[in-house]
Amino acid sequence: MGNRVVAALLRSPLHRLLSGSLMLLTVRGRRSGQPHTFPVQYAREGNVVFVYPAEHRRKTWWRNLLEPAPVLLRIAGEELRGSGQALLASADAGAVAAGTATYLRRFPRLAEAVDGELVVRIDLTAE
Repeated sequence: MGNRVVAALLRSPLHRLLSGSLMLLTVRGRRSGQPHTFPVQYAREGNVVFVYPAEHRRKTWWRNLLEPAPVLLRIAGEELRGSGQALLASADAGAVAAGTATYLRRFPRLAEAVDGELVVRIDLTAE
C-alpha cells in the first residue's frame, strides 16, 4: 500500500483499520520550512511516542528533528502536537536504548531490523 493511500485511510473514518500501529507525522523542513506528512509506525508510552525510522540511512525526514522541533501527529483520528527529536546513539546511547526498548515491546518481531542507532522521541507535553 502506498503512502498516499495509507495517509488517506488514516485521515478517514476508516482509520481504525491502521491506527493501532500507524500514525501520520508532520515535520517542517529545516531549510524549506515546508510541512512534510507521512505515515510511520509508532509506539506510545503515556505522553511519549517513539518512532524508529526504518532504513534511516536512506531517509532524510528525521534529520529535520536533529534539534527539538514542533511536530503534528494524527493518532487514532486525533490530532496531537508535540516536540520531536531524533536521538542518536552516538550522542545519547541510554536514551536511544530506552526508546528502542519501548518500540520493541510494541513490535518484538522487528528486533532484527532495529539497529539501535537512532530513535525519534516525541514528547506530547511540550511544543
